[in-house]
Amino acid sequence: MLLQRIFVAFLLVSAPAAAHAHSDASMFGGTTSAADHHDHPVEAAARYPASVIFDPRQLVDVTIKINARITRLNNLYVGKRVTRGEVLGEMESAELETIQGTYLGLFANMEAVREFSMTGNEKLIDARMGLSWRGMSEEDIKLLETRGEPLKRIRIKSPETGYIYGLNVVNNQILNTSGQVGQYTATGTTILTIARPAAMQVEASLPAKVAGKLRPGQPATMYVVDARRGEVAIPALVQRVFAFVNPINQRQRVRLRLMGNPPNGMALPAGLQASVSVGG
Repeated sequence: MLLQRIFVAFLLVSAPAAAHAHSDASMFGGTTSAADHHDHPVEAAARYPASVIFDPRQLVDVTIKINARITRLNNLYVGKRVTRGEVLGEMESAELETIQGTYLGLFANMEAVREFSMTGNEKLIDARMGLSWRGMSEEDIKLLETRGEPLKRIRIKSPETGYIYGLNVVNNQILNTSGQVGQYTATGTTILTIARPAAMQVEASLPAKVAGKLRPGQPATMYVVDARRGEVAIPALVQRVFAFVNPINQRQRVRLRLMGNPPNGMALPAGLQASVSVGG
């Protein structure tokens, strides 16, 4: 009987201790490893403020150098992607029609011109250059020669592949160019500006301890918010880490180069606010 009481007392004392030992999660080494693993994704996913900028050396102006009227624009807007040779719109110009007529007179009578002038070919080449300088493409000039009459509408084509950086005209706008000095020298009117793909960059503000670990070529991601698509992620690479550290907030500038294009119809204008993550 005495032995039975001693055995029951032993069970009552040892049971809570066993239960307490198994309920202490800190006793398992696996739990600590999982917590450490949880910290890494949080650090890798950290985002920092950024904005879209454009390198002015990679901007190309589309300039009209004659008095004209914009008759049509093909759904142009800032941020739209265009390709080299794409028709951006049309214009008409009474001044250019007169010059076309002069060129046709020379072109149609080249045989007679060659008979009394040894510079007939040079005059024809010079006249073609005048048409090209005033906005006519090679296709337009060939069409002019085929039809034998001045073209009423002149197509405005993109000189480069890239994004529309600035748009300065609207439909039916009258363009009055500045005074001309000589045959090919005039300021003209810039109707829009195209940014080459290399012009688009991203500048971010990162903590100095994070920026100090980055090197050119490391992967990064830019995030922008679109009204229709929600948040859009675009891959990028670290291009440059600026040496200066802001003494007030201990932040450092980092420049990124985009490696992908935004979805069609999505504009990335200069100054657009975004966020970036680095590494991964």
